[in-house]
Amino acid sequence: MLEIAIVEDEEKEAARLGVFLDRFSQENGVVLHHIWHSSAAAFLDGYQCQYDLILMDIRLPDMDGMKAAQRLRELDSAVVLIFFTSLAQYAVQGYSVDALDYILKPVNYPAFALKMRRAVERCRQKRERWLLLSTNSGAVQLQEFELYYVEIFDHHIRYHTRQANYDAYGTLKSVERSLPCSSFFRCNNQCIINLRYVTKIDGSTVVVDGREFSISRLRKKAFMEQLHRFADLSWEEGQR
Repeated sequence: MLEIAIVEDEEKEAARLGVFLDRFSQENGVVLHHIWHSSAAAFLDGYQCQYDLILMDIRLPDMDGMKAAQRLRELDSAVVLIFFTSLAQYAVQGYSVDALDYILKPVNYPAFALKMRRAVERCRQKRERWLLLSTNSGAVQLQEFELYYVEIFDHHIRYHTRQANYDAYGTLKSVERSLPCSSFFRCNNQCIINLRYVTKIDGSTVVVDGREFSISRLRKKAFMEQLHRFADLSWEEGQR
């Protein structure tokens, strides 16, 4: 199942997109779950990397769609984004925030379905993508499942991977932005863990690859929600 957010201030337009998504789901055998957000600001305030695809209008009353997308990329570098706009020249700016595509209004179903097929394929590719780590010894490329966790001590970063440990210099915040938040979670100010390797949770402690890490009190609820989403997604992938 793909989780989709519709960020559109006009209820009529949002309902139209919802009908298109339901039709696309039936015609293509893809399970889609969509939620409408009428406010970009409220959408971003409650964002927890819970979506695979975001359909966003560029012209929004409370926050310009491009500014909303820039803020979105600070929170989630991996989610697939498609813009809706009535003016093509605005859509060109979307590539600066890594938008997959744009659809001109008024939206018709054939054009929508064409873009959706591409978006669904991109979502599937991102489920297990490659990571490019910048380390002290150079760039290292590996797949998501090969990275267990990341630690930091006074700006000294250590990537714990299946092959070896790699050191780098920087901030945990920059590392967090570079990792897909659907499968990685920042437990506290010292570490980011790969959710697929969580083997035990005991109160405010989580065990990953034999190591214990504390979960900060303010992050515990978000951690449990994200872990449940990841588990549900992994189960669905295993049924295919």
